[in-house]
Amino acid sequence: MELTYIILLILVIFYVPFYIWVWRSPTAEKYGLVKYGPCVMIRTKWGTRLMDRLSVYKRFWRFFGILSIIISFILMAFIILIIAVGVMNLSSSLTSSGIGIQYALAIPGINPLLPFWYGVLGLIVAMVVHELSHGFQTRANNMRVDATGVLYGVVPLGAFVEPNEEDIKKSSRRAKLDLYSAGISVNFITAAVTFFIFAIVMLGGISSAHGDNAAVYQVTSDSPAFIAGIPSGAIIETVNGEPYIYTDDYKLTYSWNPGDDVTITYLTQNGEYNTDVRWGLFIEQISSGSPAAASGLNEGTFILSINGTPIYGYSEFLNFMQQTTKPGMQAVIDCMTVDGTILDPITITLGDKGGIGFIGIVTTTSGMNFTTPNIMLNMGRNPIYGADSVTGAATSMLSYISGPFNGFSPIPQSVHWWYDVPMGDAFWVLISVFYWIFWLNVMLGVSNAIPAFPFDGGFIFQGGLSALLERLGMKNEEKREKRVTSITNGLSMIMIFLLILVIAAVAL
Repeated sequence: MELTYIILLILVIFYVPFYIWVWRSPTAEKYGLVKYGPCVMIRTKWGTRLMDRLSVYKRFWRFFGILSIIISFILMAFIILIIAVGVMNLSSSLTSSGIGIQYALAIPGINPLLPFWYGVLGLIVAMVVHELSHGFQTRANNMRVDATGVLYGVVPLGAFVEPNEEDIKKSSRRAKLDLYSAGISVNFITAAVTFFIFAIVMLGGISSAHGDNAAVYQVTSDSPAFIAGIPSGAIIETVNGEPYIYTDDYKLTYSWNPGDDVTITYLTQNGEYNTDVRWGLFIEQISSGSPAAASGLNEGTFILSINGTPIYGYSEFLNFMQQTTKPGMQAVIDCMTVDGTILDPITITLGDKGGIGFIGIVTTTSGMNFTTPNIMLNMGRNPIYGADSVTGAATSMLSYISGPFNGFSPIPQSVHWWYDVPMGDAFWVLISVFYWIFWLNVMLGVSNAIPAFPFDGGFIFQGGLSALLERLGMKNEEKREKRVTSITNGLSMIMIFLLILVIAAVAL
């Protein structure tokens, strides 16, 4: 049994008797412990004085309420889009192996993405600022706060601020929207502040002595580079004695040819090394149903040239395809096996991928994915680095947020040695602290924007729909609210079902 499941089983064993005691004991409430569905609510009065003190600035909180509502509706549309895309991709998710249920649990130390101490700190900051903002808007709109505290169910599930229910019922629609949207917007403001600290201030002030050198950030298992012992994080200095340039210029040539056995000199944190490797564009995967699959191209072989143009590596290959090919044109591809056997040329009719010729292969340079220290640094401090359109910017931002799935937080630990930084390891510790506060605030803000009860987004959707129906002429408040509640409850069931379906398809 996996460690994840063992830990969860132990937590359940301890939690069940605790929950039963809270449920049955008449003294539990005296200690602020209350049964809340399958969870235990630990109630306190912490933070109420601070809420009273800061909530007196009514004009500021009114402006902040308007801003929060705008941010919340934008994020609501964004999360609906993400869930819709997830549902459309269900078939491919179900046919691939899942990432594991531990990735669906926001538990530092159990979820492999969340390092324990950074995860705990990030979650505490995200939950505290989220709930405090609810409290500030509650008091600013003259509603009482009955309690603050933590919601616990096997593991801590979140902090909470408990406004007085009677006051909420009597409050205006605007006050309710201010209340429920506050947490979402504060999470994103906190994320923006921490991003500015680690990306603009800290990463903006460092550099690398190897800034434009070809650098290996990933090596594929069992590839030629892997067998040659080239590690992730290596800086490539020379190939057959010539400086190797990381470039996408497919016209650049060397004294050696693609597919040659070459001697490379590379640098690691521990020193300089030499090794021999067959160098070239290595086919790692053939897409089913693609022109490559129909033509007879094979995985585990090298592409030496296309239409007579030598192809030295992955970036040159992309540039060649983008600049010289069109859908439907013929391409003559020369290939070689790993042991050096030259294969017969293969002629392929290129497919279409956005107006560019498409072969249907996944490739690397001898099993290595290259970047440069400068590119890696720019990617870590700029979420839209390299984007040249609105669509490209949106895709880049999503890739940036999903960075931890690929080891970026924001820069992989294996390549920290590339950079000259002040304070040594302490610098990277601070970067990690601010990064995980940023990341978890983004995650909490986005998840709370889901238009479904009991998320904040459900209440925001309910208030927004009520305002819309009123503007459309439904003036009878009782009838309107009944209709709004019915629609919101129905949407909540649909959204929760789809969310669970997408998570299960990805995780299991």
